[in-house]
Amino acid sequence: MLWIRLALGELIKNKGFSLFFIVNLAIGLAGFIAIQSFGYSLNRHLDENLKEILTADLVLSSNTPMTEEDLVLADNVLGPDKTGSRLVSFYTMARAGEQARLVRVMAVDGFYPLYGGFTFEGSSQKTDIQKTPGLFMARDTAQAMGISGSQDLNHSLNLGNKTFHIQDFIKDDPDKSLTSFELAPKIYMGMSQLEGIGLLRPGSRVWYMQYYRFSLETNVPGLIQKLKQAFYDQSGQLDQYQGQPRINVYGTRDVTQRLGRVTRHFTGYMGLVSIVALFLAGIATAYLFRGFLNQKLTEIAILMSIGARQREIYFLTSFQLILLGTLASILALGISLFLVHAFPIIFKGLIPSNIQIVTDPVTIVLALGMGMTGSLIFCLPVFVRIFRVKPLALLGGAQGAFWGKSRPIPFHGRFHGPGHIPWKKMGPWLGHAASFLPGLAAFFLASVLVAGSARTGILFAIGFVLAMIVLSCLGWLIFSSCRFLSLTRYLAGKIAFQNLFRNKWPSMSCFVTIAMGVFLISLIPQVQRGLQTEIMRPKGLKIPVFFLVDIQDEQKSPFMEFMEHQDGNLSNISPMVRGRILSVNQKPFYGKNPEPGRGHQGRGRRLEFNFSHRQTLDVSESIVQGRPLSGTVWDFETSVPFEVSVEKSFALGMGISLGDLIGFDIQGIPLEGRVVNIRKVRWNSFQPNFFLLFQDGVLNHAPKTFLASVSNVPRDKRQGLKNKIVKAFPNISVVDVTQMVSTLLEIMDRISLSVRFMALLAIAAGLVSIFSIARHEARKNENQVNLLKVLGADFKTIQIITLLEFGFIGFFAALSAVLLSFGFSRAVSGYFFDNLWQFDPGYSLAIIFLATGICMGTALMASRKVLKSKPIKLLANS
Repeated sequence: MLWIRLALGELIKNKGFSLFFIVNLAIGLAGFIAIQSFGYSLNRHLDENLKEILTADLVLSSNTPMTEEDLVLADNVLGPDKTGSRLVSFYTMARAGEQARLVRVMAVDGFYPLYGGFTFEGSSQKTDIQKTPGLFMARDTAQAMGISGSQDLNHSLNLGNKTFHIQDFIKDDPDKSLTSFELAPKIYMGMSQLEGIGLLRPGSRVWYMQYYRFSLETNVPGLIQKLKQAFYDQSGQLDQYQGQPRINVYGTRDVTQRLGRVTRHFTGYMGLVSIVALFLAGIATAYLFRGFLNQKLTEIAILMSIGARQREIYFLTSFQLILLGTLASILALGISLFLVHAFPIIFKGLIPSNIQIVTDPVTIVLALGMGMTGSLIFCLPVFVRIFRVKPLALLGGAQGAFWGKSRPIPFHGRFHGPGHIPWKKMGPWLGHAASFLPGLAAFFLASVLVAGSARTGILFAIGFVLAMIVLSCLGWLIFSSCRFLSLTRYLAGKIAFQNLFRNKWPSMSCFVTIAMGVFLISLIPQVQRGLQTEIMRPKGLKIPVFFLVDIQDEQKSPFMEFMEHQDGNLSNISPMVRGRILSVNQKPFYGKNPEPGRGHQGRGRRLEFNFSHRQTLDVSESIVQGRPLSGTVWDFETSVPFEVSVEKSFALGMGISLGDLIGFDIQGIPLEGRVVNIRKVRWNSFQPNFFLLFQDGVLNHAPKTFLASVSNVPRDKRQGLKNKIVKAFPNISVVDVTQMVSTLLEIMDRISLSVRFMALLAIAAGLVSIFSIARHEARKNENQVNLLKVLGADFKTIQIITLLEFGFIGFFAALSAVLLSFGFSRAVSGYFFDNLWQFDPGYSLAIIFLATGICMGTALMASRKVLKSKPIKLLANS
């Protein structure tokens, strides 16, 4: 109890140290706790609403209508204890008066949904749309189509060849997705109303869904596996290759894995940034602890001189660190409660709107554990120096033996090999170096934990450590050069630069923490600006106004003639044929593991692909490997495989290389092609592009639809042209590319905002570090300040010295970080975004000057009390 009372008494006596230690570590922990709580809340929301999101226990999906044989097979495998429902979904244009808009039609039967339900503004029942040509839609969708006023429900809507009326407005519908960003709003109609609508034609992009619900005791995962195998066996043999099942089967587990990958994208990078903030806070706490321990060296020496054992000193100090870490964890939990509620605002539109944010018990225990152990790990490099305490030397005033400059290890004689190295002399230095290893190991482990991937976490940690090393080296060079800068005749400058040169380590600590925070904030904008520019104004490309889908073969010529008399240029009319890949180099493409390093194949992959052909490549395409496709028309009678061009990312993902022989199933006809080139596609052109292009002659006579784009349409005539297209060709879907681009940019802005939000925590940790370092240095230099006053220096001169010191640190820390971020952001954009990078000078300059000003202001606040001290203190301390 004596040691505990002594430990508490020291912490109370040093209120400033205790407060800054707790606040600094709490800021670093708060971001980590908030991210973990957010991720837990998001996963919990998905788990609790998984069946409502899927609207079933098991789903069959296909791009072609399911046959009677398919449904009988499913009934035999699944058994009688089930309830079923059907849905047919497709995109098309809906016209209300003179307003036309792309919508997603959801044709459902009377049993849909099996989980969840509709919530209407009126008193309608979900089966009402089965009896009459009625629709359910959200009021926002109706208003976007120009439907408003008291007569909303009597308003008519044209879909294909039929006219519908609005049955009721949906307040909440069962088809929930993770985000609210969709290509088009949904409208619901009865399954029986599809007859005579004229929109489902050969080649149309349609999704056919069959839903099943079972009793609670049913082993649904087991049924999914049995049904998958049954469809796999049913697909039969096609030559020597096992055919791919035409129907995909999945359940809530599959949705969990898919949504889990999406949620990790939301939380992964933010979690990594929070780890950086925690690490930077750890640097500041280590510096604070160093100053605290330095002040109590004499007390430690006295205790050891009167009989205190080393382990009791260790217990005393460890108890203080654990207590401070625990208090920091509790404060961090309180701060995180405010931070975590900002995420639904930041991610509005990217996450479910009704998510409930909670902090799980595991996160609370983890936070307390990280606070207690983190304070010890961060301070371990300082803490181990207690082993080197020499009471007589300390009592004699020789603190340099403990904290002073490192002296070179005495070494006499010549070097004659490893056996002559004074290893005993090296012991303390090796021990000190080893004290950093637990902190680095904890950082790597935490990075892997929050990233959800060992590869991503390790790469991030290595990049961070490299950035730290580079910044530390830059800081050392900068502060070493202060020796020459101090030769100036300007008094304030001379003293300021001398202080920086003499106090390299405190200055370095401040420099690195601020630089890493600025580095994180300035890293993203360079990539983001490049992406925005490439999406909005891609270099060398012209973004179309409309993207057209489902142009039928017999409509191609009439549509081209129609567009000749309209405002706008029709271009890139491209055929599209659906098919499957059966094999690559005589090995089944489906259901087999890939060769090492050859992509991600296996069961559950995409079943069908779009194929096309064209005489020449589009301006958005370029060959990166191989030769162009032959201009000769391929002959079906030849035994020579036709030529294939494969898009670069598709080839990497599917394990396809130049020269590979690929087996295809194109609408029931087996064919073989050979890859003659790998092609790079700039998808941001929003032109009709495909993963696979075939030699001319392969697809010419196959049933197909066409894609096309329309450009150069005046803004005031876009809606009019859209209405004319829908009226003349009801089945053609018109995608407004400009609206899609704005949606993509909005998503980017949201993600960028979240990253900057977390990076601000790193800056906050840096500012606390600056404040504590400035406060400590001001107290340490109190005699120097008072001596300057005695010698006649006024308050303004002393204030300028402080501003110069920390302004210099802030400016060069920010400048170094911005320059380093250029290199890192360029590497990130090259690896992930195909070199879409652009320098943003205005933002970078703003960061540099803002960081400098904040550093100067923070330091001035921290040292204000010392600056105002009376010179009489110097005489009192003499």
